[in-house]
Amino acid sequence: MIQLAKTEQCTACGACAYACPKQCITMKEDNQGLLHPAIDDTDCNSCNRCQSVCPILSPVEYASPMKAYAAWSTDAEERRTSASGGIAAEVYKAAIDEGRHIAGAKMNEDFSVSMESAKERSAITEFKNSKYVFSSAYGLFPRIKEILDANGKAVVIGLPCQIAALRKIFRDNENLLLMDVVCHGVTPSSYLQQHIKTLEEESGKKAARISFRDPALQTDTFTFSMYDEHGERFYAQRIVDGDKYQFGYHRAISYRENCYHCIFAKDKRISDATLSDYKGLGRMAPCSFNNKKVSSILVNSAKGESFIKNLIESKRIIAEERPVREPINGDPQLRHPSVKNKFRLSFEKEIKANAGDFEKAMSYVMHKFFITVYYQNHFLFLKRIVTKIKHIIRKIR
Repeated sequence: MIQLAKTEQCTACGACAYACPKQCITMKEDNQGLLHPAIDDTDCNSCNRCQSVCPILSPVEYASPMKAYAAWSTDAEERRTSASGGIAAEVYKAAIDEGRHIAGAKMNEDFSVSMESAKERSAITEFKNSKYVFSSAYGLFPRIKEILDANGKAVVIGLPCQIAALRKIFRDNENLLLMDVVCHGVTPSSYLQQHIKTLEEESGKKAARISFRDPALQTDTFTFSMYDEHGERFYAQRIVDGDKYQFGYHRAISYRENCYHCIFAKDKRISDATLSDYKGLGRMAPCSFNNKKVSSILVNSAKGESFIKNLIESKRIIAEERPVREPINGDPQLRHPSVKNKFRLSFEKEIKANAGDFEKAMSYVMHKFFITVYYQNHFLFLKRIVTKIKHIIRKIR
């Protein structure tokens, strides 16, 4: 009998569902809002295609990065409105100018996110910026096949697990350039949708657009904001302000279980190039600029090197070559998966007890967290006082 990846390892990339010639596999949400493949083996002929394309059961080959760059877009507005250096936007623009299709994560009207393809510059705005939520990729696979079958070319920027799935399905097709973005983990779409609905009810307004790193409030503040149909911002909070969704995401509490066991969070990569915020800039070699609005580019293949070289030579980006280990040593996600926050277990219990109700579960966890922090700070304060008193007594003696 066919056995798919274990629940705690499955990324829900959908490669198995795409590869099944009998359409025996469908992607379904459980009662906690988590997406997983489900098999109806009535028509299954045990061809094993689902297992052979699974990047968990049949891993892709990894490559050690060849070069590392600190880089940013030469377009000041592009850089301002991007999460970091605006490299993804420049990759897309260059690809379109070369006649290639582009693909990336797009937020839909219901605030779910899916991987889509396009050939127009207008799509770049939709693909730009961080989307801290699960994005479905299986709808992209047939579109990429159509493009490649017609001898077209495509550039895809996605999460490492999605890029691994594309590598398994299409192998190292010379017309397909794959770039991954460094990932901390993904939260189920239902959690975000519930959170937005709660905020809409509290404000009496309807969200038409959201942002996880609002350029209007500086992307490095990680401000979660919501805008109505008139473009007016009616909600904006950072993680430190107590936004439930940001709290769960940035403290590694509310990810899918597989994210804590991610086999792609390592210094060897599965893409042609890896993009991320540049962490650790200047730690291994002198640097004349800070890491604000600067991207890290890891070049992992000859195909990736050629494309990045063209970006530099065409003056689309400014790039300074850096020691390869610098961004890797500076970013934990380039060495290992996100580590479970100690409050993760409480969240798991609460989300199950409340049948997938994110708002109730996270409210409980946040309350528990802040009580713990309060008593820890209180204890440390008393400890400092006692230490000072002991110091005074020793002086008197």
